[in-house]
This record gives sequence, structure tokens and C-alpha cells, in this order.
Amino acid sequence: MFTGIKVLDLSDFQGAFCSYLLRHVGCEVITIEPPGGSQIRRMEPVYQGEGLWWQAYGRGKESLVLDILDPDSPDRADLVTLIGQADILIHDYTQTQANALRLDYETIEGINPTIVVAAITPFGGDGPKADWPASDLTVWAASGAHYLSGDADRPPVRTSVPQSFQHAGADAAGALLIGLFERNRSGRGQFIDVSAQASSAQAALGANLAIPNGSGYEVQRIAGGLQATFPIQLTWPCKDGYVAVTLLFGPSFDEPNRRLLSWCMEEGFCTQEDVDTQWGQELMAMTAEQKSPEPYFELCQKIEKFTLTHTQQELFEEGVARGIYIAPTFDISGLMTEPHFQAREYWHKLQLMEKLVDKPVSVPGAFAKMSETPIAPPPAAPALNSLSGSPHFTTGPIELPDPSPTDLPLAGLKVLDFMWVIAGPFFTRVLANYGATVIKVESTTRLEPARGAPTFKDAEPGIDRGVPFANFNTDKMSITIDPANPVGQEVLKDLVKWADVVTDSFSPKAMVGWGLGYEDLKTINPDIIMLSSCLMGQTGPRASVAGYGNMAAALSGFYDLTGWQDRSPAGPYLAYTDGVAPRFMLVALMSALEHRRHTGQGQRIDISQAEAAIHFLSPGIFEYGLTGNIWHRAGNRDRYHAPHGVFPTQKDNLSSEGWIAIAVTSDEQWQHLCTALELTELAQDERLKSREGRVENQDQLDDAIALKTQNYDPFELQSKLIAARVPAHVVQNSAQAQVDPQYVHRNHFVDAPHTPTGSMVVENTRFKFSRTPGRVERAGPELGEHNFQVLQDILGYDDDRIADIYASLAME
Repeated sequence: MFTGIKVLDLSDFQGAFCSYLLRHVGCEVITIEPPGGSQIRRMEPVYQGEGLWWQAYGRGKESLVLDILDPDSPDRADLVTLIGQADILIHDYTQTQANALRLDYETIEGINPTIVVAAITPFGGDGPKADWPASDLTVWAASGAHYLSGDADRPPVRTSVPQSFQHAGADAAGALLIGLFERNRSGRGQFIDVSAQASSAQAALGANLAIPNGSGYEVQRIAGGLQATFPIQLTWPCKDGYVAVTLLFGPSFDEPNRRLLSWCMEEGFCTQEDVDTQWGQELMAMTAEQKSPEPYFELCQKIEKFTLTHTQQELFEEGVARGIYIAPTFDISGLMTEPHFQAREYWHKLQLMEKLVDKPVSVPGAFAKMSETPIAPPPAAPALNSLSGSPHFTTGPIELPDPSPTDLPLAGLKVLDFMWVIAGPFFTRVLANYGATVIKVESTTRLEPARGAPTFKDAEPGIDRGVPFANFNTDKMSITIDPANPVGQEVLKDLVKWADVVTDSFSPKAMVGWGLGYEDLKTINPDIIMLSSCLMGQTGPRASVAGYGNMAAALSGFYDLTGWQDRSPAGPYLAYTDGVAPRFMLVALMSALEHRRHTGQGQRIDISQAEAAIHFLSPGIFEYGLTGNIWHRAGNRDRYHAPHGVFPTQKDNLSSEGWIAIAVTSDEQWQHLCTALELTELAQDERLKSREGRVENQDQLDDAIALKTQNYDPFELQSKLIAARVPAHVVQNSAQAQVDPQYVHRNHFVDAPHTPTGSMVVENTRFKFSRTPGRVERAGPELGEHNFQVLQDILGYDDDRIADIYASLAME
């Protein structure tokens, strides 16, 4: 782990999740707070005067009060001393702000050229939007993820526990650890620029790429599902709530769909013909508009009649036994009582400061199970100024070699990748973009599900034309090997000898069944690192639950927290936790690589997608544990600020809808909003001059603001409000995101070479390194594109051996 690595966190809530993750993997973290404490200490929910955002994400850190906003403060000498001794520095300043504070990277590098610095800001350190006023809501609107979630007849909706800076902070943590990995070779630090807009865009799961790739339609929102060429239902009502059911398109879903319908038929809700239909392939044809979707709509009605006869728990338990992709949509209380997490000893009993509570509170524990370096959940968050002005970093910086290498940070790392669909491929894509050689193992008989998922390049379906797959798998190599074939197994064992890391995203039995479990791999390559990530983890009573990120999002509380109070849960877009868990995988792997660097020892890493994602909801879990209050969905409203919502505008020529997100976070901004929108009566209303008064009168505010905003062009109104220093942003769809000047400035969308189609627009890396930047050289590979190259160039097989392998059908 990273014992002895010293982290200096100058950020407020924007960077708190980053240093929280670093503390989990052994780093020593000092948070520098201004006199009076950071804003995060006051963020709702509050219990006995203590903000629970700080209690959630300040765990294990130390607090030191320094006045660093005044460059001439006498505290500056202490700050310089700490910078000179630190390995990592985190801040939330744009380039303009950093220059004004004399904390720009050039100044920091002058103090300590070995330090790795990350800036976590709403839109990135520079560019046309860098210094815009912003909030979680407006960043989410800018990302493209917001547009995809909610009911079709209402405004797009966010998750009520704010998410954007958790995405950015988790990205920054992984990036910093890559930076440390590179520093081991070069001896030098560098600057990492993290944009919360770009990080949050990962939650769109590639939907932002529909329009630039000529997919023929814009992905739309639909509560509890997704809207492609027609609505796809993913959430069904039951006796006591809702369940997530994955009935999806592509041949790989034929068998899971059949298992669900067989149960429905047994109870009299569908026919044998329904069971025998290959619905995965039928749905794929329907999404390509080759067939009418009416039979699918009729099938959904039959399934709904079935689910309404059962409770959540009945559907979940029997679904587990039958291998059906079904999961309950838990709220936080249901999440806390789910026996699987108890069996895995996931919850950590945390003793908070005496002022808060005299008994332990159950909070999220280790985000990964690591066989050789177990993660010890950090203790309670500290009181303000717990160091009492006594900085205690004591070791100095490492020596600088000359000249400094400029290779990609992960150059030389070798990865054998059995990951598929979304979460795992997102993770291994980062490794490939930063220099690792990643060989993706595929099959022609059990097709990678993402290959058959829309949207498609130029609206032409095909296993090598899927836009999401091309985006999730940039810069990887693809080989097709049957792991059940004896000759294929021999090839895979040679690749295990070659590899540093083996990754998979299957339920526990799969790799063991192929003779590729961790114990098998260790006999072939004793220092191998194996990272396995599936829905519920490799152990526990739900370990056999197969499924996708929509199910993990339902289980872990995100569905209940996304939508409107008077309607069923809308859920975040599609497989939300598939965009969350990859960040935790990266942090875990970089920790294992650090351990191996010191000891030569590999290890097994077990990551439950659900358990990792739960950390994004920690403030709500703290509140439930301390008060019993359950944080539920509340549309786009905020518990602390008002007005705070998404309001109608005129339609833009790039969208069939017009929406703008507005978030007032201070009394001054409220007056500026009233002036900009000519809300004269509201500006004079004494009840609304305080934050508390505005929160109590949100219905009145929302109605009055909507009457004004609906008359504006969305981008003209956005400019008007930004000029007034009010956080606001158009809720962008795919077409609008492509021309967003900030995305353009950061080169977020790149036209990458793609063997089957010539080129494909994909997303660039989500964080920017100053000295050894990552790169996207090609979109995802064609199925089996690198078979011969791997056998000949990597494994060194001669022509006769290669011919024998092809003849044995090991290469499919």
C-alpha cells in the first residue's frame, strides 16, 4: 500500500473524496482548512452541529488551520514547508485562482519538483468555462449524464445525493497514483488537471457519442429504463416497491431472458412461445428498426402482471436461485439490512467523536478485499485543527535523476483482460490509454454483450460497429480464444506467464471452471496480480448473482434516490455503477502494484461493484445511522440551497427539448438571479432573503422562475446568468455536448482510427497529465483483430505452432 506517502489537501468539498480514497490505501492526509473551517463541515445533512459530508469524507485525515488565501499570511511559511515534504498535493483552484494565490504548478514545482499535484475543478483548470460559477447540479447538466435520467414528460433529474465531485475525486485519486507510479521511474512530479464535467460524463456510458457517430437518433430518457428507437423497460413494480430486471438486446441475453420468462410461464403470465422466442436477438432487430416493437411492449405488460404478484424479496431470492437478472430497488434502510453485505463484513463500525454519539455507527468499509494488503477502514473525521498548528511531515523529497523519462506512465505494464460489458472495460481502458499493453480475451460463441449494444456507427448494426464498445475498449488488443478448449487453455497459460495483471468481471465460478482461478494463476506466475470485479463480489450469499450495473444501482440505493417524490424511482441512466466502480478498481490495482514493487508479491483483489459504489452515498448512510432519517429522491432540489432546479427554455436547434439547470448557493446569487430574470416581487419578499426562507418556499420560486425561463433561448439565458455570476448550465444532450466549447477546448471527443469502419468518435482520457499525458490512438478493436500478432509477436510462437492452434479451433 502507500504507507509513508504524504498527501496535502488544500481543497474543500470538491477534492474531499479524492483524499478520502487515498487515505483508504494507506496515505497520510493533512487537510488544510481556513480559519473557521472548510465549507464541507457545514454542508447538509447536519447532526448536532456537525456536517455529515465532512464526517463521511474526512475520515482518517488530520486537520490543520492555515490562512492560505492571503499569499502574504505568516502561515505561508508552514504551507511551504509542508509542500516541500509532501508527495501529493490536491487543490480545487482554476489556473486563474492558483495564479492569484501564488499556488500555480510552476510555483509548487519550484518548492518540490517531485510532488504530484491534482487540481479538481468543475470544468478544468483553463478554457472558456473554467472560471464559471458552478455547483453539482450545473456540472451534472453540463456532462451529458443529466439529460438521460428521469421521466420523459418532466425535466431531466439528478441523483439527490450530489455525485459530480465524487466522480471527479475518484478519478483524481487514480490519476495521482498513476503519477506516483511514473515518479518511481522518472523521479519527477507533474500536474494533473481533473474536470468534474468530464469525469461525470462517464455516467452517460457512451451515450454522448450517439450523434457524432451518425447513430441516427439521440438517446432519450425514460424513467426506470432507456429510450433508444423505442423505450426499453428496466424497472417493474412489485407488491412492496420496485425491482430492476435486465431484459435486454443481443444474443448474450437470450438465455437469461428465457429463464425469466420460464418462471413467468410457470405462474401463468406468459406462453411457451414467449419462452422460446430469442428475445435478445429480437430486441436487437427491433432497435435496428427491422421489426415492430409491439411484441416487446406486450411482453412487458405480461412481466408487470407477474412482478405485481410478488414482493421485492421473493423476486430477488428466487431470481438468485434461477440465475435471473433481477434486483430490488432498496432505499438506504433496505441497503443497510441486506444480509449479503453483512456476510461479507462490509459495514465498518465507526466510533465518532464523543460530541456526536457514544455508540458506533455502521458506515461503508473497505471498497475492495485485497489478499495481501487488506484495506483498514479509516477512523472518524477529526475536529477542526486537530494538529494544533504542528505540521509533522518529516521526510524530505526523493532525489531527481537527469534526464527525466517521458514514456507513458504505465508503459511496460502487461494486462490479460477478461473484463466485459462496461465497468471492467472502462477500468482497463485507462490502463491502455496510459501505456499498458492490454490483451482483451473474447469469444465468438459467447459474444461480449457490449458488442451487440446500440448505438451503432452510421446506424448500421454489427458486432464491430457498436459505439459504446469502441469507446470502452480504446487502445486494447483483441484475441478470440475458447478458454474451455485444452489448446486454448495452453495459450492462456502462456499469456498468464507473460502478464503482470489478470482482470475478470465474471461471477466466482467462471474463472475457476476454466482452470484460471487465482490459485491456478499463482502456480503459473507466482507474482501475478488478479483483479476480479462482479456485481456482488466473489464471496457471500449473493456472490452468484449475475447481472449488470442497473441491478447494482438498484441494490445500493441509487434508484430510490433518483426521481420525483410523487412517482416511481427513475434511477440514474442505465447501468450507473458501471461508471462508478472502475475508479475503485484503478485505485486498488495501483495499490497492489506499489506493494509488489516493494515486496515482489502479487495478490488477489475482489471488488464488488455495489460495495464500491455505496461510498458515493456515504453522507446519506451517516445520516441514517445517526438519526434514522432516510434520504429519498427529491427531483432536482437541494437540501441546503434554493432555488435549485431544472427549468424549461425554448428549444435549441440541436435538441427537441430545452432545459437549463440553475443553482443559487448564496443570498448574493439570489439577488443577482432576481435582477437577471426581473423577478422584482420575489427580490423584495422578506421571506426569500434568507436561505432558509427560500428552501421553505421552493414551489413558489420554481413556478415563478419557470414562467421567465421558458421565454429564453437556453444558451442566451445561460450566458446571461453566468454574466450575473449565478451557477447555471444548459442540460446538454449528445449533439450539444459535441460543440460545447469547454469539451472542445479539452479535446474531450476524438476521432480515432477504427479498423472496421475507418474511424469512430470516442471520448478522450478524463484527466490531463502535464508531462506524460495519456493518449487515445485507436477505437476499440475488431473481434479477434490481434490473434496472429499476439501469438507471434508477444508469445513468440513459430508458424507451425500457430497453424496447430488454428487447426485445433482454439482460436475461434
